[in-house]
Amino acid sequence: MRIARVFKWILIIVALLIAAATASVIALQEPLPSAGTAVASNSRVYESSYAGTIASAHDELDSYRASLLSPSISVAVGVAGKLVWADACGFADIESQTLATPDTVYPIGSVSKPFTGVLTSLLWQQGALDIDTDVRDYVPIFPEKEHTITLRQLLSHQAGIRHYRFSWRPPVFSESALNREFSSTEESLSLFADDALLFEPDTDFEYSTFGYTLVAAAIEGITGQPYIGALQKYVLEPLGMTQTSIDETGYISGGRATDYVATFSKKAVIRAPVTNSSYKWAGGGLVSTPTDLVRLGNAMLDDSLLNEATRNEIFTARGLPSGRLNPQHYGLGWRIGGLVVTDDDTGAERIITLINHGGTRAGSTAILLIVPDHEIVVAMAANTVGRGASAPITSVAAKIARKFAAANSRKAD
Repeated sequence: MRIARVFKWILIIVALLIAAATASVIALQEPLPSAGTAVASNSRVYESSYAGTIASAHDELDSYRASLLSPSISVAVGVAGKLVWADACGFADIESQTLATPDTVYPIGSVSKPFTGVLTSLLWQQGALDIDTDVRDYVPIFPEKEHTITLRQLLSHQAGIRHYRFSWRPPVFSESALNREFSSTEESLSLFADDALLFEPDTDFEYSTFGYTLVAAAIEGITGQPYIGALQKYVLEPLGMTQTSIDETGYISGGRATDYVATFSKKAVIRAPVTNSSYKWAGGGLVSTPTDLVRLGNAMLDDSLLNEATRNEIFTARGLPSGRLNPQHYGLGWRIGGLVVTDDDTGAERIITLINHGGTRAGSTAILLIVPDHEIVVAMAANTVGRGASAPITSVAAKIARKFAAANSRKAD
């Protein structure tokens, strides 16, 4: 009987906690604009020859935003190395009714990884580092493991470094959403440095943002400057990417979108919990705009930053001892997949190469797509996170990529 009474009281307490939490969420909800009510705040057309395709995509942008359960959405497209379109609709902040523009800055989550892959590969191309040597040559403070770890293995998630852990201790239930200031990359290593490897490097695959923190430590050891300083010097400044930085006040240029989380009602959002990305700048802590992301994508289509041999290395999915490619077809900072396109005349479908990376963090999602066959780059960002992580926004970006691919095919005819 005593056990039954205790169990009864536990159920009552849990029910009260759930009720209180639900009431709090309802009280904090902010109505999500329905499709057709959000104003496209600033559509910028840079290439008039794509006016018809741009108009079609622009007309659908607000419905895309609504499908993502996001207060706002921002998009940019590049073709043949040039920015051809940038647009945004919805609210960067609902409470103040601040409209999103193409200059609104969004956290890009794991789209930070391609930046780190490019930076590391550029330093390798210049002879400043060797991606196949022991990472401890560049980060001697990192504890020696039972196997040697290389930068190539870290960039492809085949080093055996673990990813985030979950916790039952509120208010943070995952290492993906820490709200703690780390003073340096060296301090960030303390989260995982003493953990055993999950497997012998290059024998398996485990997606790991922490692996990119170790890459950042190597970059700092090689360049003698903080990760963001090296990124600015070697990548951001040469490409004119003025709106990309770490997600920290004092570094961000322009207005930053407020982070939101979608609710089950699909009609409202709540503000995302406050987090601090200082432990994962290189793998998930950057902010940017789709326009800046297109600049990076455009640079991957020619020799303006990386030569052809280096690009082939980073855009080649790595294999495992089984003879198969790793499960995410991951190269060095990028995923290599396929985009299904349809021939306008015959209706036949074919798959063309799609180089991409998505990103999700507490309150935002982003995607960067490169379609080499058509020299198309599509980037998008939204200030919400919901079910499906970055898959829904990737699907939307793919639709826009197909529109421009079809336009290119018509021009070729």
